[in-house]
Amino acid sequence: MDFCLRVDLDYVPWDTPDAEQYGHGEPAMFMRLIELAKNRGYRFHFFASTRVLRAFPATAEAVLNEGHDLDWLCKHPTEIDRWEEAHTAFESIGHVPTGMSLKESWPENSELPVSTLAFVCSHLPAPTNLHHFEVLVPSLKHTVTSTSSYQKWLTNSLVVHKKQRLILPIVPQILYKLDPQLNHLSDILLKLPGPKTLRQFMPN
Repeated sequence: MDFCLRVDLDYVPWDTPDAEQYGHGEPAMFMRLIELAKNRGYRFHFFASTRVLRAFPATAEAVLNEGHDLDWLCKHPTEIDRWEEAHTAFESIGHVPTGMSLKESWPENSELPVSTLAFVCSHLPAPTNLHHFEVLVPSLKHTVTSTSSYQKWLTNSLVVHKKQRLILPIVPQILYKLDPQLNHLSDILLKLPGPKTLRQFMPN
């Protein structure tokens, strides 16, 4: 069966509510994920929000330079101006996004912001004219409240994988609070086939 580790990048230091709940560990966790991938030969699929692309362009460049895939984390599908800003940021580093992950339901009858998009990854309803990679495991942010529940979430994800393709969405900011040394995630990854990216899963 296929497996993809989806890494959603949405941290900015001035996001007070998330910082109060999860802290400021995302930059450190990002580097640990990159190092883990390098040491084990993994390839992850990163999705960056517009505000991350704007605030930390070096993060997007690092993802690409390390050989990972990068696409857009679409937080507010109805706000097309966010896509225009993200597109400019991607263009500035010479990258063309072909997919997006959604944090909200796609508005009915809404048009896609750009023709280069070919797929969407989400728990929720998606544009019908894009290839849809459905996320079957519960949201990390809305399900996990402690390290023990995080470990259970990881273990339960293995059950999903036995049935069909597993897309495991993680958020580095949350991960830093629950698994700061990546011990639990590393153990789970050893039980799964080497991760691929959603771009690699796209039909030819």
